[in-house]
Amino acid sequence: MNTFDSGKTELAKNLVSYYRETGLSVEYFKPLSGHNYWFNYEHSKTCLKEGLLVSKDAWEVTTFYPSNIRIEITNPVHTLFVPLRIERPLQTLPNTLGLAGSSSILTLERFSRPSGSDVDTTILVAQELLEEERLMIGFEEVGQLTRGAAITEINNLETVRAFEGQYFEQFVSECFAIIEDTADVVVIEGFNDAAWPWDNLESVDAVLVVAPGHVFSYDPEKFRKAAYLMVRGNLPIREVTFSRMSDLLKPIGRIEVTPETNLTSADMKELGLDFHTGKKD
Repeated sequence: MNTFDSGKTELAKNLVSYYRETGLSVEYFKPLSGHNYWFNYEHSKTCLKEGLLVSKDAWEVTTFYPSNIRIEITNPVHTLFVPLRIERPLQTLPNTLGLAGSSSILTLERFSRPSGSDVDTTILVAQELLEEERLMIGFEEVGQLTRGAAITEINNLETVRAFEGQYFEQFVSECFAIIEDTADVVVIEGFNDAAWPWDNLESVDAVLVVAPGHVFSYDPEKFRKAAYLMVRGNLPIREVTFSRMSDLLKPIGRIEVTPETNLTSADMKELGLDFHTGKKD
């Protein structure tokens, strides 16, 4: 429901735990994500250490349960935002790769997909800003985050949007096909408050909307149709936010949750998620 801190990742971990306890095979999928190099610096250090530009949420969930699928497949598209260097407090600097300001510059964006038994990765890099040393990150750190990847130079958002328009659906769908083939249940975590993760996602068993302390369930087909009704122009469906379509729908289930509380069979039934009935409370 919220752009961040709704509780999506914690719920995803809960769902993975529940289904694994029933004996079902479960995988997690985070198709699109992003983080700020400075505001999430602890995670940035993890990325630098591992030489992987990945989602904090995907890292948390995939270290929570064992999986043989590489995290670049679990999380095929991830963006890194880096603050610009400023000369005085509250300075607003014009730029072509983000909103005006010092903390929202699109610096790297990774696209990964399966390639045989390996992973094929392309990373978009804000080359000019790096060469001009305008960012709070250097070539050494960027080299750690892009090693082994093909590099595509970007200098404006139009180039980024063109690349996304050409490759996003293909990369995400190819990764999801790998995930889907290996699991009985796939838990898909969305990005911010985007209503539908990607256009090619057609068959969904349940849709959950998460807010602090609450989880709501919706009829998946009605939810998908409502999202498509809100698509504007040539924008992809993932640009539709839940807030824009919420008045078109009523939840079919609702539970209240508290921190560190596991889902029960009754909760799963209320949310329409009791695909397996062998679990006891």
